[in-house]
Amino acid sequence: MAKDQLKPRLCRMLKGESGYGFHLHGEKGKSGQFIRKVEPGSPAEAAGLRAGDRVVEVNGLNVEQETHHQVVQRIKAVETETRLLVVDKETDEYLCSLRLTCTEDMVHSGILLDSAVSPTKSVGSDNGEVWKPQLELSGDSLQRHSHSFSSHGSRKDLNGQKELCPRLCHLKKGPNGYGFNLHSEKSRPGQFIRSVDPDSPASRSGLRPQDRLVEVNGINVEGLRHSEVVSHIKSRENEARLLVVDPETDDYFKKLGVTPTEEHTRGVVPQPMTNGSAQTQDGDIEKKDPFEESGLSLSPTAAEAKEKVRAKRVKKRAPQMDWNKKREIFSNF
Repeated sequence: MAKDQLKPRLCRMLKGESGYGFHLHGEKGKSGQFIRKVEPGSPAEAAGLRAGDRVVEVNGLNVEQETHHQVVQRIKAVETETRLLVVDKETDEYLCSLRLTCTEDMVHSGILLDSAVSPTKSVGSDNGEVWKPQLELSGDSLQRHSHSFSSHGSRKDLNGQKELCPRLCHLKKGPNGYGFNLHSEKSRPGQFIRSVDPDSPASRSGLRPQDRLVEVNGINVEGLRHSEVVSHIKSRENEARLLVVDPETDDYFKKLGVTPTEEHTRGVVPQPMTNGSAQTQDGDIEKKDPFEESGLSLSPTAAEAKEKVRAKRVKKRAPQMDWNKKREIFSNF
């Protein structure tokens, strides 16, 4: 874009049923709050907000030196609407080179050059330190802050707590595929979502990075090799149904010793043991031999023995791979 066309944008939004529809992101040690994601069809998208924008002002107040929490509170200060002054990457770098502070006036008049000021090279522009709105997954020492101004994809119980249940993501293939990356690691069993492309079928279905894949098209794939899971996903040409769990939900189900199923997505979530009584997925207390407490050990009938064998087969899962012999594997969809 020509330099004389670069200018900030003023985005006015009225809150919808699912919020404004954007995600704000900032990192400790770096100044600035950035728009990480904009939901399709949201008030934020309609207002012209774009992923990667840096927020300069909220409701007429400059927030460039404020913390993530302070900026979030300013956005929430007006209950049903907000006004954000933002700059994209190119405009931000241009203003930085001119050593100019972005203002709302520039939205209408453009960036007016002062003849006494000559454009200079941004400090650190060679190594990209001026603009890094995206997550740096390798930077373990950085503390990241993010806030979603959207209720899309979140489920809560009556107490306002997050419901720990799996999610069923129904994807329909687009021109560029499904838009997600599947990978596995030798350090832990399972197939995981490594990344999700913005505005892709995967993103719209609710698939998220770090989700663990449990079922593909109704078939449990937890014990399968990476190539076998890929084959299951490709078995249907234009669509796929993926049952996934996020890390928190995954840990919860593992502690209970329960395998997530599609039934759990409907709110039938298993509960922890109560008063020492283990409960099944249907909430019924496991049946015990009525003679066991009296110390009697009676031989089971043929029918009972057969039923026990059948039950063990149902519970038995496919053997896990020897992951120490595998390198990290990933596939793009």
